[in-house]
Amino acid sequence: MVTRCVCADVSLAELIELARREGLGYEGLSARTGCGGGCGLCEPYVRLALRTGKPELPVLSAAEIAEIMRAR
Repeated sequence: MVTRCVCADVSLAELIELARREGLGYEGLSARTGCGGGCGLCEPYVRLALRTGKPELPVLSAAEIAEIMRAR
């Protein structure tokens, strides 16, 4: 399961809460916390967590990641 952005050391639960509290989308959340700005591997997971509200996500396939990134 994926539960956090390792580079920014912040959990998906914390990111979801912050986004809701401050009305942030992915870009604003990334600018505020640094998530997605390191290795970038968490970006599709953060986007999916924001979309679904789920703080724990399964490891996604390449096709699932591509679909999430197309839907930005």
